[in-house]
Amino acid sequence: MGNRSSKPNLRTQAVPSRTQDALYKNFESLDGSHPYRAKVPEGYILYPVEKIEGARILYFNFELAEEMGLVPTNGDHKLNRMLEKKILDTFALKIVNEFEQEKKRAQKIDLSVLPKYMATRYLQLQHQSKTGKTSGDGRSIWNGCVKNKDKIWDVSSRGTGVTRLAPGAVEAGKPLPTGCEKFGYGCGLAELDELVGSALMSEIFHRQGIKTERMLAIIQSGKETGIGVRAAPNLLRPAHILMYLKQNNLGALTRSLDYLIERQVQNGEWHINTKGKHKYELMLKCIENDFARFAARLDVDYIFLWLDWDGDNVLANGGIIDYGSVRQFGVRHDQYRFDDGPRYSTNLNEQKCKAQQIVQAFAPAVD
Repeated sequence: MGNRSSKPNLRTQAVPSRTQDALYKNFESLDGSHPYRAKVPEGYILYPVEKIEGARILYFNFELAEEMGLVPTNGDHKLNRMLEKKILDTFALKIVNEFEQEKKRAQKIDLSVLPKYMATRYLQLQHQSKTGKTSGDGRSIWNGCVKNKDKIWDVSSRGTGVTRLAPGAVEAGKPLPTGCEKFGYGCGLAELDELVGSALMSEIFHRQGIKTERMLAIIQSGKETGIGVRAAPNLLRPAHILMYLKQNNLGALTRSLDYLIERQVQNGEWHINTKGKHKYELMLKCIENDFARFAARLDVDYIFLWLDWDGDNVLANGGIIDYGSVRQFGVRHDQYRFDDGPRYSTNLNEQKCKAQQIVQAFAPAVD
């Protein structure tokens, strides 16, 4: 794992330009394209993106990058000019949201030439609509996925700007400029201390064998703000799927379940015949086992994770995502609840029941 400012190494680590394609070619697949876009076309919003000028690399996880095939294995864990350029070209991005699109159209700027990245829709209980029609990635985009050694990795970035799926944008009832703090969860940015804490904690949990997102990179985009690039073999949440159950949308529910099964089978986590007639029942059994183990691990290690039946703050294969409310206690702190303004979270004693409710929510989806 590397956690280095780019400045000390960029003057000393030179790599011949002719080796660029061979060394860092896999970065090119992180261009906003993703198989989810074809499988579940109603599951996202596309946003044009622009490069952030003057951004710098605050942190880069070389060990994870090696696992993903983004950098050569057994290489020096040092940044060079070429690698820095690849990282910044790939991840130093901000969305052109609805507020900025209106301004650019007034200036007659052509937005169609900009690359487009998806912000996904998923269920969130803090939204007034409990069906997922207005909720999802409020400050994130998906960079794409990369394949290496028979494993597929999802990559997404948070802190890239406020989308119309953010709670604050829904509360305001109008497009918000990125950085607006008048409405809760309507800023669209991420603070650097939050991102560094997520990087450290997720790597500690990973090394303990806990399923989790991992931080690939932190891009400093402002004085105290940045972009956190997360990666995992599957970044889908139960909430991505359960919203179609709430909407009674059988077609999207079926396609999203098929996508989940295919990805888990491709990565070797589930052993299911994707063409078999019992694949959904087998999927439910896999989810049951994954969440049983996950809830037990949280309980034994005193790890607080805000679980609820919507499956928002958890990965669909039973893993941790979004470290903003994650805590690990040295002793069993049964009374701790996370204060999220209008509501409080579950506590350690309630997590097992909430994990059961997530599994129970998948049962009617299978039916």
